Amino acid sequence: MITVSFEHAEHRAMCAQLDLAEQQLGSVSASELVRVLAEAASVDNVAELLDMLGNDGKILADDSICIAIGADYYIDLIAIGRHVQRDCNQRLIWTSVTRLKLMAISRTTP
Repeated sequence: MITVSFEHAEHRAMCAQLDLAEQQLGSVSASELVRVLAEAASVDNVAELLDMLGNDGKILADDSICIAIGADYYIDLIAIGRHVQRDCNQRLIWTSVTRLKLMAISRTTP
């Protein structure tokens, strides 16, 4: 199970209350946000989540993750935790990542 924490309290509130997310993002993006968080809770690590998301999830050059939620919004996440592993190029080994922090919800990709 992937644990998601939040950089900002308003993001936590939005993810906990569908009606608030719908007011902020619209019903389609709010539903996608809930779906992504549910999928994160259903897999063992971020590599599995990225496989499940297909083209909706992208690893960026700084090892952050950008996930499309609907056609208009994206969530930006970073890996957190002491037990994440890195390869010889210092890139994250995503099978070792089980904790993410949601940093932003935006209309543009980073």
